[in-house]
Amino acid sequence: MAKEQAVVLEQLDRSALRGDRPEKAQAALEQVPRLEEDLIQLEAALVRATEDAEETLQAAARHLVSAGGKRIRPMVTLLACGACAGDPKSAIPYAVAAELTHSATLLHDDVIDDGPMRRGQPASRVLWGNAVSVLSGDWLLTRALEIVAAAPARSAALPSLLSTMRRLVEGEVLQLSLRGRFEASEQDYFDVVKGKTASLFGWSAAAGAWAAGSRGEVPEALVVFGEGIGTAFQLVDDALDYDADEQKLGKRLGIDLLEGKATLPLIRACEADATLAPRLLRLIAGDGAIDELVSDVLAAVKRTGAVEEARASAREHTAAAMAALERVPDGVHRRAMAEAARQLTERAF
Repeated sequence: MAKEQAVVLEQLDRSALRGDRPEKAQAALEQVPRLEEDLIQLEAALVRATEDAEETLQAAARHLVSAGGKRIRPMVTLLACGACAGDPKSAIPYAVAAELTHSATLLHDDVIDDGPMRRGQPASRVLWGNAVSVLSGDWLLTRALEIVAAAPARSAALPSLLSTMRRLVEGEVLQLSLRGRFEASEQDYFDVVKGKTASLFGWSAAAGAWAAGSRGEVPEALVVFGEGIGTAFQLVDDALDYDADEQKLGKRLGIDLLEGKATLPLIRACEADATLAPRLLRLIAGDGAIDELVSDVLAAVKRTGAVEEARASAREHTAAAMAALERVPDGVHRRAMAEAARQLTERAF
């Protein structure tokens, strides 16, 4: 239990301390009754969820799941349940399913992107190989479905989770089809974000309401809230790839460029600066010193103001999400969701 408590305290800090004014989010989370206790139970449930996996699959899956992470999606599930006058403990199965689904997408992403590291340690694909990593991700998806299928609110939550998983795959395939060409339009970009990131945030938020027995307008509002926050989260993440303190960010800048991904800052920058296209062609062709080309493109993107435009778009999506959240009953849980979401989408690193 001591290990689980340490993990939870770290997650609370990570959830609150990522922005210009983190004290408001931290204070709001501290006002939520028994949140730390509920998160400790969540960690224990995540471990139990993989107990019956084949030995190699279990090792690969637990390697990622037990590495921590911010647990943003399951925390949203627990807070949404409390906001709807439910006992957050009743939302733990759905919170577990949200985290397992997210972890599955990371296992798959690392294979697609040849990712060497994840959450500060070697990726599962490095330790067990690509095939095991893919199969572990598949296993986690089926386990998430099994958990929700056995939960009380399955009639609302299960069809929606299936739809969300379809959107996750479609978003990934669309991104893969555009990779390496830097020809994505803004519509392409937002279609990828809505599928790969926003959809699971939306499900995670609504699942908390379903766990509390809520149906109709409030879960629908939480879907809008979750998808808005998920979109804003991705926009900020993509902006940080072009302009951030690498030491605080924990990774080098320009990863999206090196992976051939055209995110909103680059799309907007290409519209503003016609000289970027030839440089991107050189990057694709491997013509020249790659590190110098990446640095050159990063500087050019910042000069166009496209990074700030991406952040401004994130603020717009956050505002829409906050408007939807107004349709959820007020209280400490809703206020904690609002403050944590604001900090998450305004984070400086």
